[in-house]
Amino acid sequence: MTQFMITTRKASNDDAVGPARYITFDDAAGPDTDLGTNPRRWLAQLMGTFPKAATNTRGDPQRVGDILFLVHGFNVSHAAAKAFHMQCAAGLAQAGWQGQLISYDWPSDGLVFAYLADRAHARAAASSLVTAGIAVLEQAQKADCSVNVHVLAHSMGCFVTQQAFTWAYQDVPPDWKIGQLMMAAADVDATVFSASHYSAQMFARHAGRLTAYCNSYDKALMVSAAKRLDLAPRMGRVGLPADTPDMMCEVDCTAYFHQAYPDIEAEMSPLTTHCFYFAQPEFWQDVTLTLAGGIDRSVFPTREATGVDDRFILKPQGVTSDAYRLALRRAASSPSIQPPPA
Repeated sequence: MTQFMITTRKASNDDAVGPARYITFDDAAGPDTDLGTNPRRWLAQLMGTFPKAATNTRGDPQRVGDILFLVHGFNVSHAAAKAFHMQCAAGLAQAGWQGQLISYDWPSDGLVFAYLADRAHARAAASSLVTAGIAVLEQAQKADCSVNVHVLAHSMGCFVTQQAFTWAYQDVPPDWKIGQLMMAAADVDATVFSASHYSAQMFARHAGRLTAYCNSYDKALMVSAAKRLDLAPRMGRVGLPADTPDMMCEVDCTAYFHQAYPDIEAEMSPLTTHCFYFAQPEFWQDVTLTLAGGIDRSVFPTREATGVDDRFILKPQGVTSDAYRLALRRAASSPSIQPPPA
């Protein structure tokens, strides 16, 4: 099955930012097909994967479905980005999501630019997420497609996403919109998500909902905060602040992590505490219900209420397959949502 990616790695240097290039591949170990910097061929191939199930104003059939942009984190090579893509595609498929995953691959291998005074590389990589990705797909929708666009970012990929949402007005008209914005283990200052912060206002303007997945055991984000010198708490470790916009909600995965990884060695591992989400079927079930969009965040069977509005706990015990399949049927709002087999 063809996989889709946009990369901003320079063709001659994986560690440098270059023009966005449109790529397809079949598996993590196989070669890339580089379709260049013009999205026309890549976009036609991508849109051809969606079923024709609606009509436009001319009565012509439109392609419908869902697209999820996946934005990886820090210190990820191009090969590792492809492997991460395949891992996430498998997790989504197992949970019943049949949309199209697109990885946004940025040159993070060995670059610690989130801690540098000059963030020019981060801004350059971030802007293409909107200009070469989201905006291109928005334009395609005005032709013969009706696709819902979403974003899932991890770690420093959440910082790249924040930069993209915050500064996109410099590059594209301000009327673009996505459905779901999800952040796991966000390596972003928690105060950024306060309602008075400009970035939070841009999240609210351009996304229907922001869901934050957090883990209090996250050792990688503890190191990140220390490297920043100001010791600013990272949202993926401490959660959302109290004064977030109404479109944001938090899913605390700490109790889930503690049950899934009871050994003290796991709790001390920066890699395990920071990246465990993507190996968990329960995480992908919650993500898929979020992408489905047809039921309110407060009635997901994958979550427990905390007594605080828009603050939930990912259930450590998970849910039964029957309960999940029923919830997914209720939540389904596009052909991309198909309950997994019983």
